[in-house]
Order: sequence, then structure tokens, then C-alpha cells
Amino acid sequence: MIEICNVTKRFGKFVCLDQVSLEIPDGMVYGLVGENGAGKSTLLRLIAGVYRADAGEIRIDGRSASAVAAKEEIFYMPDRQYYDRNATPLTVGNFYRNFYAGFSMEDYRGLLEMFGLEENALLDSFSKGMKKQVFIAAALCTNTRYLLCDEVFDGLDPQIRKVVNDLLLGAVEGRKLTILIVSHYLEELNKICGCKGYLHRGRILTEQEWQELL
Repeated sequence: MIEICNVTKRFGKFVCLDQVSLEIPDGMVYGLVGENGAGKSTLLRLIAGVYRADAGEIRIDGRSASAVAAKEEIFYMPDRQYYDRNATPLTVGNFYRNFYAGFSMEDYRGLLEMFGLEENALLDSFSKGMKKQVFIAAALCTNTRYLLCDEVFDGLDPQIRKVVNDLLLGAVEGRKLTILIVSHYLEELNKICGCKGYLHRGRILTEQEWQELL
């Protein structure tokens, strides 16, 4: 379980997250909704350990999110993928295999083939959606217990979005993966998420408050 307890994050004088508390149960897809600048991506980075909270605590299975053992159970996929300019899908797989003991290169190559992606082609020659597919494949093949996705559907055409939905749900059902997704694709979130949270100006809203805001 991911537990977010009274977390505050500031950037200078700007309060990005203001005493946010949230629980994300194991074995489900949880969607986080909010307008631009609401703090969604910042919250993902805090859970992943990219940022440190100014106040409050984040726990993964009862351990601090900053603990090495907790980080080993998390894969964070940002909205923008970062890679070496000479990287190929194969070198991406080898990179993550060095960091995640459970990474399955066999499964990774299988997903690349399913997506129709050449493993030795340069990532710079791929479209935005094709790059996203490479990192979705890598994320699923790390076999971590938690997957954090920032705008996972962005750049994917409708057919590929359905394939990705099926893959994510299959991982949740098959190995009890817990997924936290930040996305503006509300239709896709409604298809895949067992539960949603609503973030507005750094605060978590109830569903009723969110509907009133809309």
C-alpha cells in the first residue's frame, strides 16, 4: 500500500502540495485527476523519491519511500522519456535490467515484437507514441510491485491505448501490480481505474467537491 500522510511540497514561496493525504490500496489501478499545475506530477516524483517532501511522510508497505528497499519496488515512468541519443529499445532494456533484479528481457522483447518495434532501431527515429510504447514495455517487465505513470496514454493512438489498457489490467490481475496513473484522458481513466482521486491547487478534493468545481 502507498500511504501519503499530510505531505507538503514547496518551490520557493509557491506551495505546490498542501498537506495531501491519500491511500492507494494494493492490486488496483488508481487514477489521479486534476488541472494543469495541480501538483499531480510533483506527487508522483515525491512517491518515486525524485523529490523530498518539505513536511509529511510517504510510506510504501510501511517503509519510508526514501528507503532503498521501497525504491526497488517502484518503477516511475515520467511524461517525457529520457535516454542517451544513441539509445535503442535493446539498450533501454539492458539499462533497466541492471537496476531491477526481476527484469525479464524475454518478456520485454516479446512486448517490443507485439508493438511492432525494432529492437535495434534508434529511439530518435521513433514517434512520440512509439517511444512511449518502449518505456511501457520496460515498465511492465521490471516486475516491480508499484508502477507510477505520468500521462501514459499521451501520444498513443486509440488502438494502442486499448492494448496498453489490457496489458496494465492483466498485470494488476496476474501479479497484483498496483498502478498510479496521472492523466488528462478521463475517458481512458474511467475504463481502467478502480478508483480516482481529485487534486486541485495542491489539495485533495472529495468527488462531490470535484463535481461542483467542474
